Amino acid sequence: MIFDSKWITYKTGENNSPDDKYGNPSPYFRRGFSVASDVKRATLYVSALGVFKAFLNGAPVSNDYLSPGWVDYHKRLPYVTYDITDMLRKRNAVGVVLGDGWAVGHLGSTYAFKRCGYSERVEFTALLRIEYSDGHTDEISTDSTWRASSGAIRRSDIYMGEYVDGRLALGDFSSADYDDGAWEYAEECVFKFSRNLFLDPVKIPPIVVKHRLTPHPVSKNGNKTLYNVGQNIAGVVSLSVRGERGAKITVRHGELLSDGALYTENLRKAEATDTYILAGGGVEKFRPLFTYHGFQYFEIEIDGNAEILDAAAEAMYTDLSVAGEFSCSDEIVNKIYSNALWGQRDNFLGLPTDCPQRDERLGWTADAQIFARSAMWNMDCRAFYDKYLSDIRDAQLGNGVIPAVAPVPPVGSRFYTGRDCAAGWAEAIAELPYDHFIMYGDTKILRDNLPAAKRLLDYYAEESPNGIRNGGGAYGDWLSLGTPSDLSAISTLYYTRLSGMVAFMCRVIGDTEAERYEALFERQKRVFSDNFVSEDGKILSDTQSLYAIAYKSGIITREEAKRHLERKLNESCGKLTTGFLGIKFLLPTLCDIGRADLAYGILTSTEFPGWGYSIMNGATTVWEHWDSFTAENGIRAGMNSFNHYSFGSCVEWMFEYCLGIRPTASGGFKSVILAPTFDPTGKITSAKGRYATPCGEIEVLWEKTGDKITYTATVPNAVNVNLDLHNYEVVDSEHDGNKYTVTVLAP
Repeated sequence: MIFDSKWITYKTGENNSPDDKYGNPSPYFRRGFSVASDVKRATLYVSALGVFKAFLNGAPVSNDYLSPGWVDYHKRLPYVTYDITDMLRKRNAVGVVLGDGWAVGHLGSTYAFKRCGYSERVEFTALLRIEYSDGHTDEISTDSTWRASSGAIRRSDIYMGEYVDGRLALGDFSSADYDDGAWEYAEECVFKFSRNLFLDPVKIPPIVVKHRLTPHPVSKNGNKTLYNVGQNIAGVVSLSVRGERGAKITVRHGELLSDGALYTENLRKAEATDTYILAGGGVEKFRPLFTYHGFQYFEIEIDGNAEILDAAAEAMYTDLSVAGEFSCSDEIVNKIYSNALWGQRDNFLGLPTDCPQRDERLGWTADAQIFARSAMWNMDCRAFYDKYLSDIRDAQLGNGVIPAVAPVPPVGSRFYTGRDCAAGWAEAIAELPYDHFIMYGDTKILRDNLPAAKRLLDYYAEESPNGIRNGGGAYGDWLSLGTPSDLSAISTLYYTRLSGMVAFMCRVIGDTEAERYEALFERQKRVFSDNFVSEDGKILSDTQSLYAIAYKSGIITREEAKRHLERKLNESCGKLTTGFLGIKFLLPTLCDIGRADLAYGILTSTEFPGWGYSIMNGATTVWEHWDSFTAENGIRAGMNSFNHYSFGSCVEWMFEYCLGIRPTASGGFKSVILAPTFDPTGKITSAKGRYATPCGEIEVLWEKTGDKITYTATVPNAVNVNLDLHNYEVVDSEHDGNKYTVTVLAP
């Protein structure tokens, strides 16, 4: 279908160059057509180098934004399918407007932040297929008969923002009665990549507006007004305005205030600014189409005679369904959960990004794999991570190296591909499929990614024949506190984890090389122990993260982990020091070794460092650094995001330990272990939650009354249940159908 349609473009300015600060006006396209009355089905297929918004008969064909999303356009190009049957009339018109998006607009980060990574201009292709009740079909595809024009959108960029001149608005250009006599004809163009091999239907839900929040004025200074949304979001501000023709509205975005002013230093080169020029003559609506910003605060500046009638903050992200919910008696912990959930929302715009605000917003592989299990507890991420894993496979180099980000931006690509397979980043090619299988039970995810994971292990074998990775290019336990984890130790540790996960993947799908990788895993365990663990059990560099990761990787025993983590927590006065990699494993390990008091103490603490400290300082999402802001030093200078989900990986602990819902290695919750770890400190006295497994919904509630705790779980009949409360003294137990109720003495 779409494979046979032509690509078209329209020149609204000179071709862009990588060093241009801004791009050209958006091109608008339209095509009128008529249909008979017996239409059975009408389907519109659209793809673009850039991003698009499609309209039919005066209305958007969908509520999606920034379609078709970002992939490595050299390798594949997604197209979007719309059922427009109910929108058709006898006389019709289809309209499409394009934005620069990721293909033509800025990409990269402060290391290399340039435009035109994939193309110097936007272009698109579309096919409208109309099926009639009598069996015949009509097709209308893009070609040089389509009409084209520039219009109100004078420039757009994901990072820089959008500039719209209402005086140049084209009106209802997708109306059948619209007069396009002054428009020109579109230009047919030859698509520069190999579309016959790589055109793919979009397999994930679209980016849509999920929440509409009401901002509140904070202060007014002359013609500038500051607003607080009350929540750090990813999205845009939509406005209703009225004023004189030519008046200008400028909207700047930021995550926080500094000395009462909008703070934008952490945006680096991203301007995050939207502009609207009024047409005059009545109430006007302004809502950017082809950008998004990470912000909690915004500033509106009015130049000329105009007034703001209404303002709303629209939070947008990939339309994934809710899978789980968690709450407990401690409001700090509830806020930690909410902050992590909002961080997921704000960074799930087509792929899992690191942050939504600055000149980056890339699919960093470590961030993605660290948070993935937590993300899957929150939302149905089956298709989302399947798509992202295809991005990782597309990014894999011929020698097996997995870059630090996926997709790899064409600008500054050597920075991301030259990290020598950073430990914890590269292994996402196995960590993600492993968690995906555990949560959803789909072996296809293992089959699709096992070859790439094997190629990565082949690279490690060639690079490090003795099994010791030298840590070259590694980021280590990123943003940890205190003594950093030894890079060679952490790199060899993740080599070992990768071996074990590949062995697991092989066993599940019946791959004949399972024994080979099991032997490799055992060898790597010995290599790690022989080279990085001393006689007294200390791991080289002696960090909380290394003990927690090594224990959860099956390399050190429970007793060894207990001895050294207790010592490390005693040295830090019970405070965490873990970075991105270690934080995922710290709370689970502390519970496994019988020190739930330390885990709950860390989680509920409001002192620095920790989640509670950020909350006491106004956080509505998870910060990039533990010290993104401190009372003593203020806002951390340099690389500093207030919306990074990585440290939010404690969410999986909330479901699996606090609620006790433990999926087993059989995958997809065909069997589950109910093994809650109750709070021995007494700070959390109740918790509840639910999770929609592939087999049905699991609900859990526990509550402490006096010296007893009653734990109740409702589990689908199709799930095999193992109730494990051996750490507690059971005083009563009842099993009624699919409902389990147990009362134990409180710890």
